[in-house]
Amino acid sequence: MEVVFRIIGSEEDMASLKPEEEYIHFCFRPSEKEIFNVVRTCPKIKIIQLPVSYFNTLSNTTKTLMSMNNIEIRIGNVWGHRTDIDTHKTLDI
Repeated sequence: MEVVFRIIGSEEDMASLKPEEEYIHFCFRPSEKEIFNVVRTCPKIKIIQLPVSYFNTLSNTTKTLMSMNNIEIRIGNVWGHRTDIDTHKTLDI
């Protein structure tokens, strides 16, 4: 299945998130506060994707809260994408 992910390349990119975003990929290590802000900003969110090294540092509390809110946390990478050119990328999941 192909979905369009909103690519978040830096903390500054988070300010331009829209409430209708459903799929988000973080290219940087977000803090727990930043993850919760994304969930609050984007109430329709279904999937958050992180590189494996960032996923491994998430607390169990964050993983549990995402699960309770029916938000899947996926492991994946987006290589070579420039958010200054396009903020979205279609990925196979």
